Amino acid sequence: MDIIRRDMTPRYYKIYEELHNSLTEGKYKEGDRFPSEHDLCLRYQVSRGTVREAMKLLFQEGLVKREQGRGSFVTLKHKIEQNAGRLMGFTELMSRHGKKASAKLLEVRTGPPPEPIRSILGLKASAETVHVRRLRFGDDEPLIIERSYFVQALFEPLLKFDLEQESIYEVLYRETHLTLGTAQQSIEAVSASPSDGRLLKINPGSPLLLIKRLIKTESGEKFQYSEDLYRSDKLSFTIRTMPYDEYRKDFAGPIGLAAKDE
Repeated sequence: MDIIRRDMTPRYYKIYEELHNSLTEGKYKEGDRFPSEHDLCLRYQVSRGTVREAMKLLFQEGLVKREQGRGSFVTLKHKIEQNAGRLMGFTELMSRHGKKASAKLLEVRTGPPPEPIRSILGLKASAETVHVRRLRFGDDEPLIIERSYFVQALFEPLLKFDLEQESIYEVLYRETHLTLGTAQQSIEAVSASPSDGRLLKINPGSPLLLIKRLIKTESGEKFQYSEDLYRSDKLSFTIRTMPYDEYRKDFAGPIGLAAKDE
């Protein structure tokens, strides 16, 4: 039986890959003007919509930026990488990348949490949480909207501190006997709402990473649940996986596929 192989890669993605390679292989320098959509349409003989889809990926990676009324320019900025397998505060993350961390406190509110949050934290009906919402900056650039619920009984000692100037985790370790243990995290792709866009200084609909995080203390008590929004053009997550041989024993083994000629 003859198998006919067809390249199903969309045209816009092929253009993106070619442009991406030209950027990462040194064809362009920081600050160079990037070809316009019109020039790229002529070069690749495709529609403007196809070119825009390719350019959107470059913008998301932070390799190219658009300046109103001037065109697109090469940035080649590397994203701030965070190890998804290690619990790390924002202040420490920025320090590791040579950036100054700061915060703008948007909201601090103590009271009964929404029912889904209560369930996640395993709280009784009478228990309360401290809801903290902060905008985090790296070198004065807005990067993350933090939206956290802390178990009030554990977080209470921290309320007297200036959460706009202090790292919550640093205060926790300095002023209490609590230590953090394991964290369960998930990462989703979402789009920025108009209010998110205003805070992060990006256009509504821009891609964001939604990081859902449940943190326990070292003794196993649930301490914090967060749903933070990260700018995907500025930050990324790396994940280290175990070798295949370490977990393949959980399965019956690879499935062998054989095709017979007819």
